[in-house]
Parts: sequence; C-alpha cells; structure tokens
Amino acid sequence: MRSPLRFTARRALATLVLIAVAVAGVPAQRIPEAEVKAALIRRLPEFVDWPSSAPTGPAPLTLCFSPSHPFGSVLQQLNKGPVIRGRAVAIRELRKGGLPDACHVLYVASADQDLLQQALTRPILTVGDQVDFCPLGGIVNLRVIDDRVRFEVNLTRARRVGLTLDSQLLRLASRLYGGHP
Repeated sequence: MRSPLRFTARRALATLVLIAVAVAGVPAQRIPEAEVKAALIRRLPEFVDWPSSAPTGPAPLTLCFSPSHPFGSVLQQLNKGPVIRGRAVAIRELRKGGLPDACHVLYVASADQDLLQQALTRPILTVGDQVDFCPLGGIVNLRVIDDRVRFEVNLTRARRVGLTLDSQLLRLASRLYGGHP
C-alpha cells in the first residue's frame, strides 16, 4: 500500500517541475523545444485520473506518439524517468494506419489528424502542438509563447471521455477551454 505522505510528496515534486517549466518557463532556445515538450508529455499523466474503462492493472502507462512526431531520439529518454502512480512508463511509436489501442496518452502530430479523430471518444489524453488542436477536440495543446513552452487545456473534451484533470494542472494552463477547474 502506498503511503499517503509519499504520494503527496511525489505529486508536490511533479507540480514543482511543471511550474518550473510552464509558469517560470524554460526558454525554448536554451533547451531544444522537442525536449521540453517531450518532458511535459512524460509528466502530464501524473495529473490525470483515468476512468475504469481505461487500461489498468500492473501494465505500463503507455505514451503513444503518432507516426509523424517530431521527437526523434528524445523518445528513448522518456523511458528513463520515474514510475507514475506505481506504474512503469512505456513509449510506443504508432505506424501509419495504426490504432491508438491501449494508449493512455497520445501525441498527435499535425500530419496525423486521423488519429485525433479515432481518439475523440476514448479515455486517452490527447496532446498536440497545433494552433487549433483544442478546438478540434484535442485535450492538451503545447504552444511556444514568448519563447516559452506553455499549454492549453480542453476541459470539455477531457470530461467527455472520462478523464479527470488535477486542478493544479488546470491552474497552470495558459488557456482553458470549457469551464473552470
């Protein structure tokens, strides 16, 4: 059984990391943008509760990336981070025509919008970095604003697919679609 104090300490540490990246901001030119965005994608699941219909159990928490993702070898580093909510993290690169089955998080590149359409009704945290990603149904949109990586959140879509987003994450969003935390 997990200690409530240890869980709270981990969540507080994760919050500090997100705050350091999102609020204080990491200048996009100091650390390559792809690395900053990949690190944020790796941390987002710490602030999400999935419904019982999502893949559960001892299986890894699966972060999926669409075929045209811009992260290259940065993805290999994502496996090296800590466990999230007692689960290891698995990285999966989807192939053209592949389905986002068993994905907890799905990064959707602009060239792979068909994957967003497939994920719209599933309990998958969709992440992108396009101007209209949230209005098109994505849940988290990573944007570079004033040389810093920020994120927008589509709370309406998250709720519609059964995801619960931590209020700490919502407070850090540069823009919130669909209500208040």
